[in-house]
Amino acid sequence: MKKNISFKYLLVAGICSTLAFSSCRKESPADKAGGQALNNGLSFIGFPDGMEQSHFFDPFTNIKTVDVFSIKRDAKSSADLQKEQTVTLKSLPDAITKYNDDNGTAYELLPTSLYTISSTKVTAGTGGNLSAKFAPGDFQNYFTIKLDGSKFDLTKKYALAYTITDAAGLTVHAASKDTLYTFFAIKNKYDGAYHSTGTFHHPTAGDRAIDRDKTLTTAGATAVSTEIGDIGGSMTLTVNEATNEVTVSGNVSATQPLLPVAGKTNTYDPATKSFILNYQYLGGGGYRVVEETIKHK
Repeated sequence: MKKNISFKYLLVAGICSTLAFSSCRKESPADKAGGQALNNGLSFIGFPDGMEQSHFFDPFTNIKTVDVFSIKRDAKSSADLQKEQTVTLKSLPDAITKYNDDNGTAYELLPTSLYTISSTKVTAGTGGNLSAKFAPGDFQNYFTIKLDGSKFDLTKKYALAYTITDAAGLTVHAASKDTLYTFFAIKNKYDGAYHSTGTFHHPTAGDRAIDRDKTLTTAGATAVSTEIGDIGGSMTLTVNEATNEVTVSGNVSATQPLLPVAGKTNTYDPATKSFILNYQYLGGGGYRVVEETIKHK
């Protein structure tokens, strides 16, 4: 999964008073360094928590209220903060397909049968689009939904995708001009914090020890994703709960799939909550072979 894009907002510090302040935002070194050059003649709009936001839940069967994302108005002055403005966010279901193609994931559009919108400031429009309404004094609004856990399919992961198409006279922050993705999944019992130990066997550079913390993230009813050995990237571990055999899948590059090691197995030990893995991939000089045990912390 791509890393979240983060940025620093010059936040509106409370409700600005025209008697106490001449403006709501002052230029800072961070603005200049960030390339916004902060033109104090502009007011901005954007997503302060990044462009990829994940919501992974423990299994639930009731209705859960979820703040999916926030949208922030960074007003240049108290006068601009008092304006009524409505920003339009276009729904981009096709962007989820492209995200899957680019990242090897399998997210589906979150069906409307699973949730209702409960926010009063960010509401539904036509075609799944959203309207973010800023009343006088509003500087941050939340898109909030009520998610029905009883209808959630544990074998699936869901997503929503939006982009700002009408900024209502505001300037879209540089870090918010792309597509916003929000992800939803029920955590399975393998999800959590782990520690990995083992050996990375390199055909020319020799062996090196693996000793690192890892996070295993739900990728299906009995599957989790994590990094490959100590090189980053992403692999998926799928447990056959009848046999505790583990299938390792993923690739280092388009021409370097992860492969089994002849005579070795991949298993899950429920007693120690550990994945005992042996896998390899081909590179210059030969196969890189990874032996690692990933144990729940």
